[in-house]
Amino acid sequence: MRSKRMSVTLTGADGTGKTTISKLILSTVSHNSGVCLHWFRGSHLLASILARLLAGFKAFQGLCNPYYKICVPRRLRWLWVHVELWSILPHVFTRLLLKSLCNLVVCDRGLLDFVAWLIVTLDYPEALYSLYGRFLVRLASREKPIYLYASLEVLVKRADAPRDFIARQLAVYNVLAKYLTPCRIDTGYKEPVRTLRSVLECLREQTR
Repeated sequence: MRSKRMSVTLTGADGTGKTTISKLILSTVSHNSGVCLHWFRGSHLLASILARLLAGFKAFQGLCNPYYKICVPRRLRWLWVHVELWSILPHVFTRLLLKSLCNLVVCDRGLLDFVAWLIVTLDYPEALYSLYGRFLVRLASREKPIYLYASLEVLVKRADAPRDFIARQLAVYNVLAKYLTPCRIDTGYKEPVRTLRSVLECLREQTR
Protein backbone atom coordinates (compact mmCIF):
# COMPACT_ATOMS: atom_id res chain seq x y z
CA MET A 1 0.00 0.00 0.00
CA ARG A 2 2.99 2.32 0.45
CA SER A 3 4.35 1.92 -3.07
CA LYS A 4 1.07 2.21 -4.92
CA ARG A 5 -1.72 4.71 -4.29
CA MET A 6 -5.02 2.96 -3.71
CA SER A 7 -8.58 3.71 -2.70
CA VAL A 8 -11.51 1.70 -1.43
CA THR A 9 -15.09 2.93 -1.74
CA LEU A 10 -17.78 1.43 0.48
CA THR A 11 -21.33 1.82 -0.76
CA GLY A 12 -24.73 0.75 0.53
CA ALA A 13 -27.96 1.79 2.19
CA ASP A 14 -28.10 3.34 5.66
CA GLY A 15 -27.26 0.81 8.35
CA THR A 16 -25.13 -1.52 6.24
CA GLY A 17 -21.98 -0.74 8.23
CA LYS A 18 -20.04 1.55 5.89
CA THR A 19 -18.81 3.90 8.61
CA THR A 20 -17.98 1.06 11.01
CA ILE A 21 -15.92 -0.77 8.40
CA SER A 22 -14.26 2.46 7.21
CA LYS A 23 -13.04 3.14 10.73
CA LEU A 24 -11.87 -0.46 11.11
CA ILE A 25 -9.84 -0.20 7.89
CA LEU A 26 -8.34 3.04 9.10
CA SER A 27 -7.38 1.58 12.48
CA THR A 28 -6.01 -1.59 10.89
CA VAL A 29 -3.64 0.20 8.53
CA SER A 30 -3.09 3.39 10.54
CA HIS A 31 0.51 2.35 11.23
CA ASN A 32 1.14 3.05 7.54
CA SER A 33 1.76 6.66 6.58
CA GLY A 34 -0.59 8.42 4.18
CA VAL A 35 -3.89 6.73 5.04
CA CYS A 36 -6.91 9.04 4.68
CA LEU A 37 -10.63 8.72 5.37
CA HIS A 38 -13.18 10.70 3.38
CA TRP A 39 -16.93 10.74 3.98
CA PHE A 40 -19.86 12.35 2.23
CA ARG A 41 -23.57 11.96 1.66
CA GLY A 42 -26.19 13.92 -0.27
CA SER A 43 -27.38 17.42 0.62
CA HIS A 44 -24.13 19.13 1.49
CA LEU A 45 -23.34 22.83 1.56
CA LEU A 46 -25.91 24.81 -0.48
CA ALA A 47 -28.36 21.90 -0.72
CA SER A 48 -28.19 21.36 3.04
CA ILE A 49 -28.78 25.04 3.80
CA LEU A 50 -31.70 25.27 1.37
CA ALA A 51 -33.25 22.05 2.70
CA ARG A 52 -33.21 23.41 6.24
CA LEU A 53 -34.80 26.65 5.11
CA LEU A 54 -37.44 24.98 2.94
CA ALA A 55 -38.44 22.63 5.77
CA GLY A 56 -40.18 25.62 7.34
CA PHE A 57 -42.55 25.99 4.38
CA LYS A 58 -45.67 23.83 4.32
CA ALA A 59 -45.37 23.15 0.58
CA PHE A 60 -42.03 21.41 1.15
CA GLN A 61 -42.78 19.51 4.35
CA GLY A 62 -42.73 15.71 4.18
CA LEU A 63 -40.60 12.63 4.73
CA CYS A 64 -39.27 12.00 1.21
CA ASN A 65 -36.00 13.11 2.74
CA PRO A 66 -36.44 12.15 6.42
CA TYR A 67 -33.16 13.75 7.49
CA TYR A 68 -34.40 17.22 6.53
CA LYS A 69 -38.12 16.39 6.60
CA ILE A 70 -38.81 17.80 3.17
CA CYS A 71 -40.39 16.68 -0.10
CA VAL A 72 -39.30 18.61 -3.17
CA PRO A 73 -42.37 19.26 -5.40
CA ARG A 74 -42.39 17.34 -8.66
CA ARG A 75 -42.04 20.46 -10.80
CA LEU A 76 -38.84 21.43 -8.94
CA ARG A 77 -37.09 18.06 -8.91
CA TRP A 78 -34.85 18.75 -11.89
CA LEU A 79 -33.78 22.08 -10.39
CA TRP A 80 -32.97 20.32 -7.11
CA VAL A 81 -30.77 17.82 -8.96
CA HIS A 82 -28.67 20.80 -10.08
CA VAL A 83 -28.49 22.11 -6.51
CA GLU A 84 -27.43 18.73 -5.12
CA LEU A 85 -24.84 18.19 -7.85
CA TRP A 86 -23.16 21.57 -7.40
CA SER A 87 -23.20 21.04 -3.64
CA ILE A 88 -21.37 17.72 -3.86
CA LEU A 89 -18.67 18.89 -6.29
CA PRO A 90 -16.33 20.32 -3.61
CA HIS A 91 -16.35 16.90 -1.91
CA VAL A 92 -15.62 15.16 -5.21
CA PHE A 93 -12.65 17.46 -5.84
CA THR A 94 -11.44 16.96 -2.27
CA ARG A 95 -11.52 13.20 -2.78
CA LEU A 96 -9.56 13.49 -6.02
CA LEU A 97 -6.95 15.59 -4.22
CA LEU A 98 -6.66 13.05 -1.41
CA LYS A 99 -6.20 10.25 -3.93
CA SER A 100 -3.20 12.11 -5.33
CA LEU A 101 -1.70 12.73 -1.88
CA CYS A 102 -2.50 9.64 0.22
CA ASN A 103 -1.27 6.10 -0.19
CA LEU A 104 -4.72 4.76 0.71
CA VAL A 105 -8.01 6.67 0.69
CA VAL A 106 -10.90 4.99 2.50
CA CYS A 107 -14.12 6.38 1.01
CA ASP A 108 -17.23 6.12 3.17
CA ARG A 109 -19.86 6.38 0.42
CA GLY A 110 -19.24 7.21 -3.22
CA LEU A 111 -20.97 8.49 -6.33
CA LEU A 112 -23.24 5.44 -6.47
CA ASP A 113 -24.57 6.51 -3.06
CA PHE A 114 -25.10 10.03 -4.37
CA VAL A 115 -27.11 8.74 -7.35
CA ALA A 116 -29.19 6.57 -5.01
CA TRP A 117 -29.73 9.59 -2.74
CA LEU A 118 -31.13 11.64 -5.63
CA ILE A 119 -33.43 8.87 -6.81
CA VAL A 120 -34.78 8.02 -3.35
CA THR A 121 -35.15 11.46 -1.76
CA LEU A 122 -36.66 13.01 -4.89
CA ASP A 123 -38.66 9.92 -5.94
CA TYR A 124 -37.07 10.57 -9.30
CA PRO A 125 -35.74 7.43 -11.05
CA GLU A 126 -35.76 9.38 -14.31
CA ALA A 127 -32.69 11.25 -13.02
CA LEU A 128 -30.70 8.11 -13.82
CA TYR A 129 -31.31 8.62 -17.55
CA SER A 130 -30.54 12.33 -17.63
CA LEU A 131 -27.23 13.73 -18.86
CA TYR A 132 -26.10 14.24 -15.27
CA GLY A 133 -27.29 10.78 -14.27
CA ARG A 134 -25.43 8.99 -17.06
CA PHE A 135 -22.28 10.96 -16.28
CA LEU A 136 -22.47 10.16 -12.57
CA VAL A 137 -23.12 6.47 -13.22
CA ARG A 138 -20.07 6.28 -15.46
CA LEU A 139 -17.90 7.88 -12.79
CA ALA A 140 -19.44 5.64 -10.11
CA SER A 141 -18.50 2.51 -12.04
CA ARG A 142 -14.87 3.68 -12.20
CA GLU A 143 -14.76 3.80 -8.40
CA LYS A 144 -15.31 0.01 -8.31
CA PRO A 145 -17.34 0.36 -5.11
CA ILE A 146 -17.70 -2.50 -2.65
CA TYR A 147 -21.40 -3.00 -1.95
CA LEU A 148 -22.36 -3.67 1.66
CA TYR A 149 -25.92 -4.88 2.15
CA ALA A 150 -28.23 -6.55 4.64
CA SER A 151 -31.87 -7.55 4.89
CA LEU A 152 -34.53 -4.88 5.35
CA GLU A 153 -35.25 -6.07 8.89
CA VAL A 154 -31.60 -5.73 9.90
CA LEU A 155 -31.28 -2.28 8.32
CA VAL A 156 -34.43 -0.97 10.01
CA LYS A 157 -32.97 -1.96 13.39
CA ARG A 158 -29.63 -0.29 12.65
CA ALA A 159 -30.59 2.88 10.77
CA ASP A 160 -32.15 6.02 12.19
CA ALA A 161 -34.69 6.40 9.39
CA PRO A 162 -38.28 5.30 8.65
CA ARG A 163 -38.84 1.76 7.41
CA ASP A 164 -40.38 2.99 4.14
CA PHE A 165 -37.35 5.13 3.38
CA ILE A 166 -34.94 2.27 4.08
CA ALA A 167 -37.01 -0.07 1.91
CA ARG A 168 -36.86 2.37 -1.00
CA GLN A 169 -33.14 2.84 -0.48
CA LEU A 170 -32.47 -0.88 -0.46
CA ALA A 171 -34.48 -1.43 -3.65
CA VAL A 172 -32.58 1.30 -5.51
CA TYR A 173 -29.19 0.13 -4.24
CA ASN A 174 -29.88 -3.46 -5.24
CA VAL A 175 -30.60 -2.39 -8.82
CA LEU A 176 -27.61 -0.04 -9.12
CA ALA A 177 -25.22 -2.46 -7.43
CA LYS A 178 -26.18 -5.22 -9.84
CA TYR A 179 -24.50 -3.30 -12.65
CA LEU A 180 -21.93 -1.09 -10.92
CA THR A 181 -20.33 -3.05 -8.07
CA PRO A 182 -17.84 -5.87 -8.69
CA CYS A 183 -17.94 -7.03 -5.06
CA ARG A 184 -20.94 -7.56 -2.74
CA ILE A 185 -20.80 -8.37 0.98
CA ASP A 186 -23.73 -9.29 3.22
CA THR A 187 -23.13 -7.55 6.56
CA GLY A 188 -26.37 -8.68 8.15
CA TYR A 189 -25.06 -11.57 10.21
CA LYS A 190 -21.32 -11.02 10.11
CA GLU A 191 -19.21 -9.59 12.89
CA PRO A 192 -17.53 -6.33 11.79
CA VAL A 193 -14.09 -7.98 11.85
CA ARG A 194 -15.29 -10.71 9.46
CA THR A 195 -16.78 -8.09 7.18
CA LEU A 196 -13.46 -6.25 7.26
CA ARG A 197 -11.67 -9.39 6.09
CA SER A 198 -14.11 -9.71 3.19
CA VAL A 199 -13.63 -6.05 2.24
CA LEU A 200 -9.83 -6.39 2.25
CA GLU A 201 -10.12 -9.51 0.10
CA CYS A 202 -12.26 -7.58 -2.40
CA LEU A 203 -9.66 -4.82 -2.42
CA ARG A 204 -6.89 -7.32 -3.12
CA GLU A 205 -8.89 -8.79 -6.01
CA GLN A 206 -9.45 -5.34 -7.50
CA THR A 207 -5.77 -4.45 -7.41
CA ARG A 208 -4.44 -7.62 -9.01
